Amino acid sequence: MAAPAKFVLVALAEHVSGEGRECWPSVSRLARMTGCAERTVQRALRTLEAAGLIRVEQRAGRPALYSLNLPPTPVRESGVGGWGLGPPSESRTPPVRESGNPRQNDTRTGKNRKGTETRAEGRDVG
Repeated sequence: MAAPAKFVLVALAEHVSGEGRECWPSVSRLARMTGCAERTVQRALRTLEAAGLIRVEQRAGRPALYSLNLPPTPVRESGVGGWGLGPPSESRTPPVRESGNPRQNDTRTGKNRKGTETRAEGRDVG
């Protein structure tokens, strides 16, 4: 899915209130929110509708009614919703350091602008 369609989908989701799945922002409002041209928003809406992510109901003299057909977001163990990615794998979890300062145990050295050798935390080495 192209980026404009994703932007439009997020903008539509921003307009949905509470537990509902319907909203009715105008194309011009969606264009302002996404930074896209109105024609780009119209193409994105057709793309989203063709993908089954939204349903569009045209209304005479009023903005269209958009119904979002998104799957429910699973709730993680922390109680916070996610994108269905599940808990992070151990390989993606950064190692836990002994101290609270992540650079305190770092022994890498380098040179600052003056050419003085420094440790990773930025202090000059004697």
